[in-house]
Amino acid sequence: MGCFEIGALWVMVTIISIHADTSADGIQAECLGNRVQFILPGSLSAGSPLEVYAVNNTQTVLLTPHLAAQCGYTQKSDPWGNTIVSASLQSCFAENQADKQFRVAMQFKLYEFPTLSEKVHEVFKSCSHTMTSREILCETNFMEVSVRNAIPEIKTAPVNQWPTVIPNLQLWKVLLYSPGEKAFDKETLQAMGYNVYSSPTRLVMRSPYNMAENFVQNVDGVDMMVFKSVVLFRDRWMMTIVESAAACPISGASVVGQMISWHVPRHISPLVSSEVEILEVHMGVNGRTLTPEEMGSRHYAMTFTESHIVVKIPIGAPDGYYKSYVLKDQYHVSYTIEPMLELLWKEGLDKTTYKVLFPITTPLTPWPLQVTDYTQPKQKVFDILLGYFLPDVELLNITFGSELLTVSEVLIKGIGLQEHSFPNDTKAFALQVPFSEPHVQIKSFRPDVRTYSLPLVFGFIILPEHTLFSYSTVLEASTTNIVLPNAGGSCEQEHFKMYVKYGSTPSSQLKIKLGHMELNDKILQQYEHHSNETHFFIIVPFLAPVVAFESVQLTGITARIDVEIFDSLNNWSYKEISLACPFFLKLSECFSNGTINVVLPKLESVPNLHPDQLSLRDPACKPYYNEDYFAYFHFDVTTCGTTRKFVGDTMVYENEVTWKRDGPLPETLPPEKEYRFVVSCVYVANATQSMIFHAVSHFKEPHADVGKGELTVSLKLSKDMVYRLFYHDGDYPVLKFLKQPLYFEVGMDHSRDSRVAVGLENCWATLAKDKESKPRWDLIVDGCANPKDPEQTIFHPVIPDDRVDIPDHFKRFEVKTFSFKEDYGSSKSEDATLARRVFVHCDVIICHVDNTADGRCYKQCGATRNTVKSSSNRVRRRSSPSEEALQHVSIGPILFI
Repeated sequence: MGCFEIGALWVMVTIISIHADTSADGIQAECLGNRVQFILPGSLSAGSPLEVYAVNNTQTVLLTPHLAAQCGYTQKSDPWGNTIVSASLQSCFAENQADKQFRVAMQFKLYEFPTLSEKVHEVFKSCSHTMTSREILCETNFMEVSVRNAIPEIKTAPVNQWPTVIPNLQLWKVLLYSPGEKAFDKETLQAMGYNVYSSPTRLVMRSPYNMAENFVQNVDGVDMMVFKSVVLFRDRWMMTIVESAAACPISGASVVGQMISWHVPRHISPLVSSEVEILEVHMGVNGRTLTPEEMGSRHYAMTFTESHIVVKIPIGAPDGYYKSYVLKDQYHVSYTIEPMLELLWKEGLDKTTYKVLFPITTPLTPWPLQVTDYTQPKQKVFDILLGYFLPDVELLNITFGSELLTVSEVLIKGIGLQEHSFPNDTKAFALQVPFSEPHVQIKSFRPDVRTYSLPLVFGFIILPEHTLFSYSTVLEASTTNIVLPNAGGSCEQEHFKMYVKYGSTPSSQLKIKLGHMELNDKILQQYEHHSNETHFFIIVPFLAPVVAFESVQLTGITARIDVEIFDSLNNWSYKEISLACPFFLKLSECFSNGTINVVLPKLESVPNLHPDQLSLRDPACKPYYNEDYFAYFHFDVTTCGTTRKFVGDTMVYENEVTWKRDGPLPETLPPEKEYRFVVSCVYVANATQSMIFHAVSHFKEPHADVGKGELTVSLKLSKDMVYRLFYHDGDYPVLKFLKQPLYFEVGMDHSRDSRVAVGLENCWATLAKDKESKPRWDLIVDGCANPKDPEQTIFHPVIPDDRVDIPDHFKRFEVKTFSFKEDYGSSKSEDATLARRVFVHCDVIICHVDNTADGRCYKQCGATRNTVKSSSNRVRRRSSPSEEALQHVSIGPILFI
């Protein structure tokens, strides 16, 4: 037993031993003085809908909030999901035995998901309690006063006196003071929400706090809700009066710093009419009385002033709990604790027990959330911890950039997400997001530093209120071990072979310029290219528009390609390289008929040159044809100012191509370089030879592979339409003028067997050397001109001459170069461009001339307008050959200007 000094009084604090029982279902039941408390653990409810019923011998009644306050029950839950139901021992459905033994029974009905099947738990608790003359209970939702009835004791009279009359007193009226007097009968009060119960020994009055007849009275600075009544009992010849009143504090708590102070008046004037003697004062929490040792270990304090009993509780004490709230979408917390004060005082001969349970909640306090960044940029993973939250907060979803993912979707996607709990009853969420996630933005403030940024929005819910809130943050990490993009390349026979290495920059962020042209999907269709995770490769013909020509020599052209790599997001230029290569090309060609062809490119060093301004020595001899970058001359050795001189037994014809500007050069421009190219042709006896170089050995005539029984066919490109002169392997790449038709011949040069013939199955053109590559232009389909564009291919007859002995051993056809349009499917498209570099392929069948009866060798094509008439228009077999019967021949590349 402990004691506290109150002025000159010593007030005893009794140490009470409390025992709690636990049912087989895990429901705790505990007697707490004039109250009994049941705790349904959260593990049993698990979030299921719950109904609470009061039970006695005759009925089971669902406790609504209104009925609970009227009948003396209180229901609440804590942050851990436990349901706490407390009841007065004199509640409506309690069983009372002589005001000393009490039995309270409860039923908890759960509706389990997803079937909503019922699961019922019943529990009861029997408690012993010795009542004082008056007991006042201030619960959180009702006020209750229980007084001993003052009905006078009737003694039996002697036999010789008046006959004995035993009074039958009945409750007649109840007078309520608010503070004015109003009279009600018992039934009316019950209907209003009050509860009135009387027995031969006790009168119990109960009122919820919010009743209209209650009133607020300030007692020593503390507002108190007052319920005051006088109950009239009467018989025909007798009446008695029982006063009952309850006054419960509704204020008195304050917060200063980290300390809660609760003031309760020592002299509660609505309940006493004179000075009283305080016999005992007990302090407790959550309905349980604490010993002085327990109070000390929790740093609780109870002091007394002249007018108040003061209880001090530090914020965060273990008997209370923190609760989450949201204010203006910001996370806040408050601290709640339910202290209890129990007083025993004596007024005259009567004793009063006064018990107050007073929940105190501190004002909302902002609780700034913290992002602890554990990211190590070298690992290329964001690693953060977001906290700290109370247990009533659950993570619902995370928005990555613009994509919202639930927690389960985040885990399915492979993103690391964990919940961590801490001993101080808080928790945090750990998140690991690789830099490679699509929503991670890459920013660079300078080329050698890369910043990874990820906007995140965390969506949370507070239970059980289901209040939603969010927290936004932007994760950033920078790396300095950046590998910058770079480019390189090499010179091949007729093209540049270039590559770009991405380095640390995502390929989607890089843009590549070739010359003056930025690469896009449409431009890339014109070139061979491929890419992988680290590199981009492209093959650029030296005659492509993106190539600049630096100089022209007798041996060919010096061409240059410029490559620029830049960052489209930050508009940075990473790398600029230039690769210049000599390309051995015949720019002029001398023919035995005395004509000369010359092709000249526009040089980068003469930017204002227009090819149509070039001329031969005779200014009237302009280009036969020109484009933006080329001029094509075709002239006779006896025209255009061509000179001739004899050197030994040779004749040398010479002319030159020059440029004369139209009009004067503006003074603001620097002087332009001279453009001059000399063309020479040397004729020796009957041989003709151009003075242009020969870079590779001459073509070796094909011959049959003796002993294998196979006939060898070849595909040749003729220099003219009479099929006298042909290009050899060493002449490729062959340069052709865009409007020049191409004359092809397929034949067996060395066979003397007149019983066999050559047939064309299919011929087509491709950009790449691979005959299976795309795009593909069909020239001959199933032995006839392409039916989709029959005007582009013309068959020519083969007649015997000094080179051709057996015409059936050869097939000849002409192709117009405008058939090579790069629109991939719509040759009539206005946007179609011409392929600048093609390879030509044919499938050839060799068949027996004598087998025409069964139709295996020849047939007539459906139309003859694409066939030059001859003695025979037989062009192909009737039946399709097997793949083994075909021979494949290819030539190229053929370059167009």
